[in-house]
Amino acid sequence: MSAGAAEGDGEPVLFAESGSRPWVLVFGPVLAAAGIGLESLAPGGASYTLWLGVGLLVFLYTLVLVRTRRRFLRVELTPSRLVQGTTSLPMSHVTSLRPPDEEHHGVRVLGDGPVVPRRLSPVVLRLTDGTRAVAWARDGAGLRRALEDLLRERAYR
Repeated sequence: MSAGAAEGDGEPVLFAESGSRPWVLVFGPVLAAAGIGLESLAPGGASYTLWLGVGLLVFLYTLVLVRTRRRFLRVELTPSRLVQGTTSLPMSHVTSLRPPDEEHHGVRVLGDGPVVPRRLSPVVLRLTDGTRAVAWARDGAGLRRALEDLLRERAYR
């Protein structure tokens, strides 16, 4: 979770999750360095090109994963919108939150998938047209608190 200015529009960010952390990208180079280091202790020395190739392949694979997760699992809440992956929902369409234990199966999921992504917590929203939608975040309780605070503040205006 972070606070700060939203990209380009100057609105404060009330809640944000990037979808993936960039430090994961160091796994490939660290694997290559460890392989070279361990293999250099063996008779015959290290196979530098092999380990550099393995490190590069692991780096490229994790790069694709990180970029994809940052695009499709991103969560950002500002006073005017809730972003879930590549979907943006105006906060003016959200009227309330449903109880945390409310069943969410069969309810439209925000974002790009048909279900709440694995290991993410659902937050059921009530929309202005009377329907429900499911938002999600790794820190579902944090997203719920940020949404509750925003809706409470909006009600007092």
